[in-house]
Amino acid sequence: MKKRLAYILVLFLVAATGRGDTDKKIIGALATVHIEEGGIEMVGRVDTGAKTTSINAINIKASNGFVSYTVVNALGKKARLKSKIEDELLVRNAESKEKRLFVYLTINYMGDSKRSLVNLNDRSGSSYKLLLGRNWLSGSYIVDVDK
Repeated sequence: MKKRLAYILVLFLVAATGRGDTDKKIIGALATVHIEEGGIEMVGRVDTGAKTTSINAINIKASNGFVSYTVVNALGKKARLKSKIEDELLVRNAESKEKRLFVYLTINYMGDSKRSLVNLNDRSGSSYKLLLGRNWLSGSYIVDVDK
């Protein structure tokens, strides 16, 4: 009985303070987003298994702490961008290990903009040109795969 009362009290406090998941938006398995820096729309695959968001980038050229690259969406629309390199890591996937550059991009979903760390990866052979990872989802979204 005490556990049940404690649970009800917690639910009441969360509802009263607005500190529960009520502030989070529900997002489905796919989301059409706008990459603000490039003015380009992309359909992103929500990937709760990916720590970091990954974007389709080609013609990647790094120099003096900056990287210039071309972002390409599924329709072939391109945007040439230049960003400060925030990190460089060895990333493992199912096929191999590879060095990836990380930059900050602003991703807008349904009017909400969120600046997130994104790794640049040639995803031209992949169905989804953007993977929305946990770093972008965290604190803002609840994933509903039925949506």
